[in-house]
Formats: sequence, structure tokens, C-alpha cells
Amino acid sequence: MRKLIETIKKKWIKNLVSTLIIVVILMVIFYLINLLFIKLDISPIDFTKEKLYTLSDESKNQVKNVEQNVTLYFFGYDESSTIITLAKKYADVNDKINIQVINTSERPDLAAQYGVSTSSQLVAIQSSQRYKIIDSSEMYTYDNTTYETIDITEQKLTNGILDVTIAKKPQVYFLSGHGEYGISSSSELAMFATYIENDINDINSLDLLTSDMPETCDVLIIASPSSDFTDLETEKIQNYINAGGNIMWLQDPYVLNTENNSELPNVNKVLSQYGISFSKGIVCEQSSTNMIAGSPDLIIPEMTYNSIVKDLYTDGTVVLLDSGRINTESEERLKELNVTAEPFLKSTNNSFYREDINSAITTKANGDEDGPFVLAQTLTKKINDDTESKLVAFSNALFATNYQIQLAGSVGTPISIRENKDILLNTVAFLSNREDAIRIRKDTGVVTFETATEAQNKIVLSIIFIIPILIIVLGIVVTIVRKRRNKS
Repeated sequence: MRKLIETIKKKWIKNLVSTLIIVVILMVIFYLINLLFIKLDISPIDFTKEKLYTLSDESKNQVKNVEQNVTLYFFGYDESSTIITLAKKYADVNDKINIQVINTSERPDLAAQYGVSTSSQLVAIQSSQRYKIIDSSEMYTYDNTTYETIDITEQKLTNGILDVTIAKKPQVYFLSGHGEYGISSSSELAMFATYIENDINDINSLDLLTSDMPETCDVLIIASPSSDFTDLETEKIQNYINAGGNIMWLQDPYVLNTENNSELPNVNKVLSQYGISFSKGIVCEQSSTNMIAGSPDLIIPEMTYNSIVKDLYTDGTVVLLDSGRINTESEERLKELNVTAEPFLKSTNNSFYREDINSAITTKANGDEDGPFVLAQTLTKKINDDTESKLVAFSNALFATNYQIQLAGSVGTPISIRENKDILLNTVAFLSNREDAIRIRKDTGVVTFETATEAQNKIVLSIIFIIPILIIVLGIVVTIVRKRRNKS
């Protein structure tokens, strides 16, 4: 017994003390390293596939030029929220951008100023000119095609910063009064209008029978009129063109009878200013790689590189639904009109055009015309040495709508198919001379990060502290046992 006590005093206690000293030293080192990293405030590594919480180069290039002081007030968030992690990167790019996480009970003045309740979760972006409120629900949208939630946090924050600092937002007007697709909440282009507004534009409807053409109009959108313009309206549109106005024209077939110009003479009169007309028949594809769900009239056109499709040219696809074709005047006639035509969407050589669409279309028939056909093009009309007018024409309007359609076993909207939304927004940006408009659309399922519970914190602390200690103790015990065995 005495021998055992002596052994414990000389060896075990000695080894235990050494072990404890090592453990304490390691814990101190670990603690100091943690303090260092906290002080450095190193951002978490973004492992999400689409870099949802990393500021894109597009955002950096935009916000670095902001010259006004801008403050982002975050209500209902805490410092550990991933949106705060993302927001702080704006401040890293531009020191004029300030990030503040607000507790409404501590700052009732700010809560009252922005109408924030204790249950609210939102961002108030304030500049010297104006402020903008972005609710947390606006940070996400839903893809009706893939049934995925889409994170648009960066798009919202970047556009919000630009929105409160930009001197003048482009003014986009949708022509009304002739059976055009509308932009009200229940109308066909409601989603399209919302997307345009989110890209830092003001949108309005325009009835030229009761109003003059606004001098502030940057882009006039004409979405498939089904009745003719009056002479007065036609004159107003022509004056707009001659003043250098820009137009986006979306036209479904069946409506404009280009063989009989007496049906919609004033509509065709406006189009003739640019040397084009729209067809009343539709274009179909025969190649399976250029159609959707085996439907010849759901076509994937070929792209020609230009400013509108530059972001989509390499791997983007657009889907047109029951598209017509654009008929363009001869080169000689375009030259007389001072118009330059640049097609950027075409059907393939395997496509065909059918004038009579009363019967179901499955395959090419006798009398159908062979492709390719122009489906979208940019037309630039030189008015004088200092002024030009641009028309971007699409021989389809259905692809821009929020109609509910059945496609590949799921319900969706045409504007949400492939890159339909993007080509439309790019067109608006092109016509408003804002090709740098932010289009950070991270179309991927949202990765959520939740705050750890108390139990989860205990598990983490166990992994960080207890397990290393156990490993050290185990290593010492194994060493002692091996020494004993060697001595014996």
C-alpha cells in the first residue's frame, strides 16, 4: 500500500500536473487566437454554390462610385445575421456607406421615423435625398417553374443604395387604350412591371388620348395592341420618335394583319418609320434542341451577340411562345429611312413559318415557308447628327407575361422560363441608356443559416475544449502504460 502511494506521488501526480499545465497553455493559446480573429473581424467563408453572401463584382463596381453618405438601418436583425455579414461588405467597398443594426426599444426615434414596429424585420436605406424601405419578405422571390425560393438580397440592397442616391430614375411608360397587355396587379404584365421597378425605374401607364407624351419618358413600351391608334396618338408617337424617343415593342401574331395594312394603318405607320412590320402567322421549330416539351411553337431561338444578350449569349436561353416573325424592308429602303437593323434573336434553318394557324401544328406542311426568321431585333433610326431613336422589336409578347401555363408537368409563368425575364430587363436597361443596371439574380435555392441553440452551443464547446483535453490525457496515459510494459 505504501509503495502504491509513493508511486502515485512520484509519477502519477507529477504527470497529472504536467498534463494540466499543457492543457492550460493550450487553452490560453486557443483563447488568444480567438480574440485575435474577433478583433480582425474576418468575414465567414461563403460556401454557397452561387455565393449568396459574397458581394458580386457588379455590386462593387456600382457602389464604389456612390458619393453621398448612405446609412442602412437594419431593424429586427442581430449582428450574427447573414444579411449583416453581406451588408458590411458594402462598407468595405465604400466608406460612405454605413451599416447600423437597430434595436427599436433603444432607438424609438428611428422606429417612429420609418414606421417600424417591434415585430418588424426590414431595412431602411437613408441618404440626404430620400429613403427606401425594404421588407425582409422582399429579399426573396419564388420561381414557379423550379419551385425554388430565389435569393435577391444583394439585388435589393444594391438597387436600394442606388435608388436613394441616383439623381434621376428612368421613366418607363406602358402604352394603354388599344387592348395592350396591362401592368395592374391582376394584368398580364404585372410581374414584368414589378421587375422593371425593382431595377430602379419608375413605371406608369400612358393613355395618349387623354395625355400628351411626357417629356420625361425614357422608354415607351407597346405590348401587343389589338386596335389601331388614332391619328392624334400616331402624331404624338411620331413626334416622340423624332425627338429621339426609344420604344420597346412586344407583339403577338394573329393581331396585326401585315398583308392588309388598312386593318391597323396607324400602327403600321409607326412601325414603318423603322422599316418593319409583324406577321400574323407563327414560327415553329423542327429540331428537338430548339423547342420545349416537344412543342414546335415553344421555341428556343438562336442569339446573335449584342448589348442586350451579352450576359446570356454563352449559356443563356430564351423561350418564345407562339412567336411571329419580323418582316424587314430591303437594305435600300432602310438606308432611305436612316435605319440600321441588328437582329439578335432568330429561328434556326430547320424552322418554318405558317400563316394559317387554325389547325394544330405538329410538323411542317406544304405551303409553309422555310426558316430562318428574325424574331427580335434592334432598329436605330438616325434623326439628325445629334439625335437617334431606337426600337427594340420582339415578334412575341406572351413570353413576357405572368399567365399561368402548364409546362413539363408543372405550372409556371412565361416570364419565369429560362432567361425570359433577363432579356426583357436588359432591353429596358439598353433603351434607357443604363446598361449597367444591377441584375444580380442568384437563381438558386436559398441556403438558410440559423442561430445556434443553447444545446448546440454546448456541443460545439465540447468539441472545442473537452475533446482536445481528453485526447491529451489519453495520449499521456498510453505513454505511461507503454513505459511500464517496456520496463516489465
